[in-house]
Amino acid sequence: IENIIINPAVCIDNGNDAYFTTRTIDNNSETLIGADDIYKAVDRKTYYNNENIKITNYVNMIIEFNDLYNKLNNTHNELDIDKVIHCGNITEGLYPVKNKYSNTLFLDDTMRQVNYVIENYPYIEGIKTYFINGTKDETHFKNDGINIGKRIAEERDDMIYLGTNTCHITIDKVNMLLINLNLAKTYTISYRPQQFINAMRSEDKPNILLYGGLLEMQKFNYRNVNCISVPSVVATTDEMTQKRYSNNIGAWYITVKVNKKGYLESIQALASPYYVTNKEDYIKSKVLHLTKGENK
Repeated sequence: IENIIINPAVCIDNGNDAYFTTRTIDNNSETLIGADDIYKAVDRKTYYNNENIKITNYVNMIIEFNDLYNKLNNTHNELDIDKVIHCGNITEGLYPVKNKYSNTLFLDDTMRQVNYVIENYPYIEGIKTYFINGTKDETHFKNDGINIGKRIAEERDDMIYLGTNTCHITIDKVNMLLINLNLAKTYTISYRPQQFINAMRSEDKPNILLYGGLLEMQKFNYRNVNCISVPSVVATTDEMTQKRYSNNIGAWYITVKVNKKGYLESIQALASPYYVTNKEDYIKSKVLHLTKGENK
């Protein structure tokens, strides 16, 4: 074979080149044979904005990561993700009444935001989420005296509250620090984490620093600290746009290996960026609830 020519179809919705197909009926069967009565050709943006495939894409993303990890490392590991770490700002928080962004909240009081997280945060059997309160979450305590992390954990057995702003996690003899601080725009995206690490005494440095709240997705090693900036999981807000904050959306898949004595041997972090967000997904979201042998 000397040349391969790919001829795309035409997107039914907008006329763009279409490299995807999506179902036009509500049927989640793994195999479904049909023609244009149940399928249509769509472009990339239309495909990823389709709410009917949102949950499937989320699960497939995890599976594809595992396959890619095996190829890169010449391994044959079964999918084994049992912990999720959320580095704060699990809610948008509250704005003062006269703040120009107060009308951008679709839930504008503490308990409605708390209940939304309890009802809509993804549940996957066997996977626990360990989370801290971020600076946005703190506004609930400042305004209403409510620690939302504790409230959420009381209602969700799979969500473990670790504290406000910072938390140390120990894996054998590996020290991991979770942190979420005020977002302040800088000319270099690594500036805030570097300044934070610079202020540490050598004996206080963690092996791994997970830095939330920056809306960035980067990793680097500085002063022998493996620093990973954790991205957001929300579409760009009006506040982000007007304050010119870049908003990286996605997640990191992190594998930590320790030696026989329990000390850090290696850390592998694979980025999983999310490029296209679903318009107003907070209004029409489908709850991800997965149990063994069941997909809701």
